[in-house]
Parts: sequence; C-alpha cells; structure tokens
Amino acid sequence: MVQYNLTIVYIRSEDNTVADALSRLPPSSFPDENDTPNETFNTWLTPSVNAVLTIATDSAVVKDITDRYLTDDFCKKVIANAPSTLGVHCSNGLWYIGDRLLIPCIKDLCENLFRMAHDCSGHFGADKSYALLRDLYYWPNMRHDLEQSYVPSCPDCQRNKSRTKKPSGPLHPLPVPDQHGDNIAMDFIGPLPADEGFNCILSITDRLHSDVHIIPTHMTLTASQLVLLFFDHWYCENGLPLDIVSNRNKLFMSEFWAALHKRIGILLKMSTAYHSQTDSVSEHMNKTINQAICYHVRHNQKGWVCALPRVRFDIMNSVNTSTGFSNFQLRLSRSPRLIPPLVPDHLELPSNHADFDTLQLISQLQSDVDEAKDNMLQAKIHQTHFANLSCGPEIKYHVGEKVMLLTLHRRREYKHKGEKCTAKFFPHFDGPYVITNAHPETSNYTLDMPNNPNKFATFHASELKPHIANDDWLFPHQLTMSQLWLAIPRTLGWLRTQARPVATRC
Repeated sequence: MVQYNLTIVYIRSEDNTVADALSRLPPSSFPDENDTPNETFNTWLTPSVNAVLTIATDSAVVKDITDRYLTDDFCKKVIANAPSTLGVHCSNGLWYIGDRLLIPCIKDLCENLFRMAHDCSGHFGADKSYALLRDLYYWPNMRHDLEQSYVPSCPDCQRNKSRTKKPSGPLHPLPVPDQHGDNIAMDFIGPLPADEGFNCILSITDRLHSDVHIIPTHMTLTASQLVLLFFDHWYCENGLPLDIVSNRNKLFMSEFWAALHKRIGILLKMSTAYHSQTDSVSEHMNKTINQAICYHVRHNQKGWVCALPRVRFDIMNSVNTSTGFSNFQLRLSRSPRLIPPLVPDHLELPSNHADFDTLQLISQLQSDVDEAKDNMLQAKIHQTHFANLSCGPEIKYHVGEKVMLLTLHRRREYKHKGEKCTAKFFPHFDGPYVITNAHPETSNYTLDMPNNPNKFATFHASELKPHIANDDWLFPHQLTMSQLWLAIPRTLGWLRTQARPVATRC
C-alpha cells in the first residue's frame, strides 16, 4: 500500500457489508507441518525475488542443471572435451570452467541470474551488471543477451533513466512568405500586472517582418472578442492572410475560431505539443516586446499599456537580422526620420512634384522585398544547419510502432502543483504508446493515448524515443511495461495513474 497515495476513510460496519463478509472467509490454505524450509512461502517476498534468493539452496534447481547437462549441445561438447581442456572440472555433479559455474540453456535460471545482477543490484548498465556475473557463471551468449536484450528492454530503466543521446528530429523551417501579409503568427503574452484594465498582450507578426501589432487585452478574452481584435487591428490595415501560425491556445483551438477561418479560407497552422520552435517568430517577438517594455514601466510595474505604441515603433524601425531591412523599409521603402538635421538648410526635399516617380518607388519597394526574401532564405539555411548540429540521427517511426514519451514538461508542472511529492522522482519517460499517424516529413507523430486529458496527442520526434520490447522467448517472466499516463489534474495536487505495483526490488 505504500506504493500508492491513499486516503483512508472510515466506513461503519453496517454500511460496509462487503468487507464484513470477506472478513469471515476462511484462509484458502494452511501450511503443511511437513513442509521443508526451502518450500515455505514467505509473504514478504515477491515471486521473482523469492526465486532468486532460493537458487543456491533449491535442490530442484541443482538437479535441473545436472539433467540439462545431458541434453544441452554446448554443455555436452564441454563435458566431452573436459579431459583435454584446461580449467574444466566437475564438483558435486556441477561443471565449472575455472571458477565459473557452467549454466545450461535454462531460460528461467538465466533470467533470474540477470534479474539478480541488474534489477536487484541498482539497475545499472550492462557493463556493471555483467561484471557481477562474469566471475561466477558462464553460458553461451551471456553478455550479448544481457547487453542487447535484457538491459535495453528493462521497463524500469526505459522509464526512469534520462536520455544520454541527442534528441532526434531535425529542424523543418517554414517556407519564406511570398508577399507582405500572406503569412502571420499570433501569440499571447501574459498574465501581466493589471494596467488600465488590461493584463495581457496579443502580438500579431507578419512572417516577412514587414509589420507587427501589439494589442493590449485581458486574460478573459473570448473567441468572438479575439475575432474583433483581429479585424480592427490587422484586417483593416493588411487584409486577410493566407495562413496563421500559432500555438494551441484554447482560443485558437475553439470551434468558433476554426469555423470562422474555414469559411473565409485561412489555413490555421498549429504547433505540436511542447514544441515552441514551430511558432518561433512569435516566440522571438514576445521576447523582444518583454525586453522593450522593461525600459518603460514604472517601479510599481504600471504604465506598460501606454508604452506599447512606442515599443511597436521602435521594433518597426529596427533592422531585422534575417531580412537586412526594417519593417518600415519593407512597408514604406524608407525609414521614418527620427533625429532632425543639424543644419536645416541641408534638408533634402523634392523641388517639385515632377521629381517624385511613383513607379520608381513601387519598383524600389518590390526590389527591397525580393532582397529581404533572399536574405531570409539564407538565414533559414544557416539556422537549420546550426540547429541540426544539436540533433541526433533522425529516427523515422511507422504506424503501429511503440514509443516512449518524454515527461520533462509535465515534470515542471507537477513540481509546482505537488505538495507531498517531488519532481525529482518523476519518471523521465512514459509509455509505451502506439503510433497511429506518422508524418516523418515534419518529424511529427500522433500517439494512441486513451487516458490523455488533452485532445491533441501529436508530438515532435524530439519528445519520443523507441520502445524496446522484451524478448518473451528469452525472458518470459520479465515485467511487462504498462501505460502510465501521468496526468496532472488542474484541481488536484496528487498524481493520478493506473494502479500498478512497483517493479521487483531486492
């Protein structure tokens, strides 16, 4: 019972008739007076541990070993060539190679020895587990079976050990937009200290870096109110975009928002779970906005609302590293004049209206946009190259395969919400889960998660690792890993899982 978080509630006997009836049942069996000490069942031992601890004294196991010597092909060769083989000798019917006991092909015995060296000795790696066995026992392919099958497929190790390799999944950058306003990104910043009735910011960024809108709003914003903000601040200046990149905020996931954009022909591109790199434009813009606001707020953290127009102007007038132009240059073909000239007479103004060439202005603006697109393409290539240096080899999963899911992001949430538990003891991976839909071209995979409290179960490959199944022919008694959806309820501070005993401990 100590393995679970239980709350003991008193129930009166007249209300708990089932438990009262069960208490009157006689025990199923009584120990026999003639039982030998080796045959006595100790209730404090789990079956697997009991088998391990009685190997040395169980006469049936010794007899099984000696009988298998006569049928095992490898053991028959060793015994037949014992007189001419140095170090091979027999003692009390057991054959030894040096000081190592020769073990015939007995699956249960080999599995129990592996369990004693690995499960009962700290779940260390294959080298340390093998070091505990190599001086005492020998059988063919002992190290190979331990390194390639038993240790990698250990359920507890797959869940509790952190990843030692680079995460899989290369960077897949979004294509460069063709025109201004075609592709935008949206995100929220908040909650913020209340100021003038607002406590949140909606940022809308053109992915060609030609415009950005910073809109004060509140955390209780509804989907219909979001549509009005979008219409007033973006549509009235830039028209309808072709697609919108965003995270999976509840407003962006609402049926009203999705149905509206389906009617007007806007494609919604949502990021996968815990993969903010998809909406990197909004993430970087939010970082810039937060940094700029810090220079305008007062000590009581008020005044950020009235500073938003100035912050937007500064961002629009700054040169973007990827495009090589400022937002104003891509919209107006020039930057606003900020500092007045020291000599007013040297101010350059057209002498007459004939000097102003509209076609030349439009041509210059289009030339700047084309150059900005080329610069963005070059920047994306460089960013992809350096981002992929921190990625491991790409693993392409297929539908029907089982994978383990990283719990890092849920560990952080659990750390803040749990009072009696600590995130340090939280499993590093959860699963296994079956892949139901695969998109290797974008490194995204959908998992079958029936107990998932969220509707969206698509993850980037960096959140996954292959599940290594147990070899049931070699190790038929190894614990089978059960799915353990680690959901963190919003109103509860405890961990809700499927009831499952902890794996065998010694």
